[in-house]
Amino acid sequence: MLRSGKVVAGENGVLEVCFERPEACAHCGACGGQKEETLVKIPGNVPVGRWIDVDMPEGQVLKASMLAYVMPLLMLLGGLALGSALFKNEALCALTGIVCMGLSWLILRLVETKMRKKDVWQPKIVNVYGENETPGCGK
Repeated sequence: MLRSGKVVAGENGVLEVCFERPEACAHCGACGGQKEETLVKIPGNVPVGRWIDVDMPEGQVLKASMLAYVMPLLMLLGGLALGSALFKNEALCALTGIVCMGLSWLILRLVETKMRKKDVWQPKIVNVYGENETPGCGK
């Protein structure tokens, strides 16, 4: 997936890039439709104010979304099922579900750290526009 964004901040080799929400996202509503733009942190050294093209393989976006959203949900449901099998008390059942969901976040953090070292998930800067250049027209 290739997207153009504007570098809005940069410090210690980490850029903060602002991406406008694509038109395809406008009808989804998953974000609540409140944000018109998204800030993403990407490693690199590009001057603030420059436009860049960033690429992330399509398959990785889907995998990252599955890990970030589906895994905690499944762990919560699994924890609720485990809690209901072990305890008669609803509060303990709910607590078991929350603990399992918390464990999923810990697992995701460990997976993220491992994958970051492999550089598999990381978006890559593929083009830096000149000082007065902008991608496409009208930007």
